[in-house]
Amino acid sequence: MNDIRRNSRIDGIPEPTGPFHWTAEWNGLAFVSGVRGIDPLTGQPASDDARRLELIFEHLRRILASVGSSLEQVLSSTVYVTDMNVRPKVNDAYIKAFGLHLPTRTIVQVAALNQNDSIEIAVIAAKTAAARDDSSQKSS
Repeated sequence: MNDIRRNSRIDGIPEPTGPFHWTAEWNGLAFVSGVRGIDPLTGQPASDDARRLELIFEHLRRILASVGSSLEQVLSSTVYVTDMNVRPKVNDAYIKAFGLHLPTRTIVQVAALNQNDSIEIAVIAAKTAAARDDSSQKSS
């Protein structure tokens, strides 16, 4: 049986702002909670959408690395925005971050996000073969 592993503390990533884990790993997949552009120095969303997107992808890189994955292995993503007019910036950030390895994506406009933020991204990624092997050895 494949055990589910959860992690809420990741070096360089702000603590979760609620009762949830940053990641849940199962069966070679990593499920990542919604990540926002929180400035680690202030604990607040960055001042503008461009910087928020930069921070989101910096945070995602760290989170994915912590579970033996990477942006290149993201299979699916969900983007929450408070204003669909930010979509072109999201598109540019996706091309910059994912290059040729674009995941599937759903983008949804919502009424509000925590801390009056404007963008949040959740992903599901495959783990590397080495990370999958390491996880299976730890659970046996």
